[in-house]
Amino acid sequence: LKVARKVARQSLSLMARKKASSRSWRNFLPIALGVLVLASLLVFFLVVLVYSDELKQHGGAGQKVLQHFGQRNLFARKPSPSQGASVDEAVVQNVAADAGTEAIEEPAAIEDPADAQKVEEAAPEVVAAPEVAEEQPVKIAQPEAAIASSSITWKKHTGKSCQGYAEEAVKERNLKDSKVACLTTDACVAIECPHGSENSCTLRAVANLVVYAESDCFEWMEVNEDGKIISTRVHPEYNKLLKEYPFQQVTTQTGNQVNVILVRSQMSPQQKRMYEKYKDEILFIGISSMNDYPLDADMKCTEFCEIYPAFLHMMREPEKKFSPNVKTLLMSQSDFSLPDFPPRDYAVPRKYDFTYSSSDCDVHTDCNGWCGWSKNWSFVKEALVMMCGEYNLHGVLVATKDKSGRKACSIPKACEGKMTQTTYLDQKDYFNYLKQSRFAFLPQVHDASPRVSAQALALDVPILMNYHIHGGWKYVDQKTNKTGEFFHDMRDFRQSLEKILHNADIPGMYEPRKWVKENYGNQHSGKRLLDFVLEHFSHRVKLPKGTKLLLT
Repeated sequence: LKVARKVARQSLSLMARKKASSRSWRNFLPIALGVLVLASLLVFFLVVLVYSDELKQHGGAGQKVLQHFGQRNLFARKPSPSQGASVDEAVVQNVAADAGTEAIEEPAAIEDPADAQKVEEAAPEVVAAPEVAEEQPVKIAQPEAAIASSSITWKKHTGKSCQGYAEEAVKERNLKDSKVACLTTDACVAIECPHGSENSCTLRAVANLVVYAESDCFEWMEVNEDGKIISTRVHPEYNKLLKEYPFQQVTTQTGNQVNVILVRSQMSPQQKRMYEKYKDEILFIGISSMNDYPLDADMKCTEFCEIYPAFLHMMREPEKKFSPNVKTLLMSQSDFSLPDFPPRDYAVPRKYDFTYSSSDCDVHTDCNGWCGWSKNWSFVKEALVMMCGEYNLHGVLVATKDKSGRKACSIPKACEGKMTQTTYLDQKDYFNYLKQSRFAFLPQVHDASPRVSAQALALDVPILMNYHIHGGWKYVDQKTNKTGEFFHDMRDFRQSLEKILHNADIPGMYEPRKWVKENYGNQHSGKRLLDFVLEHFSHRVKLPKGTKLLLT
C-alpha cells in the first residue's frame, strides 16, 4: 500500500506538471504565430526592395506585385545630388551661364587692371574625348545642316555625372526609351542613369563629365561615314587656358562649352606663347572689352588687330583698322546678359537726376590715375560745375570713395550736399541707385564695352553719352531717338543735358527698355554670334547637338 500510494502521488504530480505545461504553451502560441508572420512580411519586403528593378523589367507577376503595393514611385531611384547644376556646389561649378544659362555679370564699374589680372575661378576640368562605345552606330535623320552627321553612338562613362537637365519637366525613363527621347529633344546631349542600372534615367543638356560614383553618363557622339567620331568636345587644355584673364569661354544656350575662346584684352608674353601653341587646335577670336583694345591710346592698331582670324569689335569704321583677312562683327560683351526689370512707373518720382559709375582704384590720388582716365573724371568735374551750380541737379557718383568709405574724390563746391558718393558697389546696390535715376551719365572715351550703358537701358533709364566713346555708341539710337542723347564736349553739353532733362519724365519720349530688348541680350546677340561662327568657321568648330545660341 505504501508503495502504491507513493506511485499514485508521483503519477498525480507528473500529470499536474504536464497539464500546467500544456496551458503555458497554448498561451504563447498566438504570440509565436504573430512573430512568424511579421518576420515573413519583413523578408518579403526586403526581397522586393532589392529586386525591384528586375521586377519592373520582367512585367507580369513582378509588375503586379509592385502595382498591388502601390510602391512604383517608392522603388524609383530619386535624383542624385548631381542631377541639376552640380554634385556639390563647393566642388563642382555650373559652367556658364548663364545657361542658362546666361553669361556672368560683371560689376557696374571697370576693375583695376591689377585686379582684372587675378586668376578667375576655373570651370570643372573637361575630360578628354573618350573612345567610341562598342555598340553599333544608329542611323538618324540629319538635324540642322551645320551640326548634322549620318549616325550616332553612345559612350558610357561609368561613375561619371552629366550635368543640367535637358527637359523642363524632368521625366525618368529606361535607357532605351531615353535614347529615343534624346534624339528628338534639341537640348539633349547625354543621358544619366543610376550607376549599374538602365532605369530611372534622365536626359541631360551638358556633357561636362564630373566624377560621381552613383551615376553613369551615356554621351551622344556623332560618327561620320568613315566610322570616325566627330567630336564636339573642347580641347583638353581649354579650361586651363580659362585661368588666364584674357581668355574667356564660349558656351551654347544650355551651358555646353564649345571649342572657341574669346580674347578680351592684351596678352602677356607668357599668355601669347599659350595662344601660339593652341591657335590651330582652338578657335581664338578677339573681343572688345577693355579700354581701347585692340588699339593703343592713339587709336592705332596694335598687333592684336591682326593675329586673330576674327574680331568682335565696337568700331564705327572697322575696315580702316582690320585687314580683309580678319572677319569682323559689331559686337561686345555688353551685348549679352541684360538684367530683367519691369518698365518704369512714371507715377513714381525719381529720387536722383543721374547716376555716374566710376572705379575706386585711384581715389587716394583724387581720381588722377588709370581709373580716372578711363572714366574721364576730369570732364566729370567740369560738367558737375554746370549740373550742380546752374541746374541744381542731384546725382550719385558710384565708386568715388575708397573701400573703407573714409576718403572720396573731390567734387566742386557747388555740388556739396547734392552728390551721393559711394564705395564700389555690388550689382544689386548699383541697380538700386540706377533705377531711381532720371538718366545715366557716361562721359568716358576709353571704354570698349561699357556694360553699364546696356544695363541702364534694360532698367528703362535713358543715357547721356559722350559721342567719342570707343564702345557703346551704338546704344544711342539716333534713328529712333528712343534711348538717350549724345554730347561731343562742353560746347554742346548744355544742349544735350537740357534735352534729356526735359524728355526723361515724359512717358513715351524715351523707350530704352523696349529698344534694348528688341536688339540685344542673349537671344539676339547669341544668335548673331552663332551665325557668324557658322558662316566663317564651320570647318573649324563642331557644335553640340541642338545649338541655337553661342554665349559669352
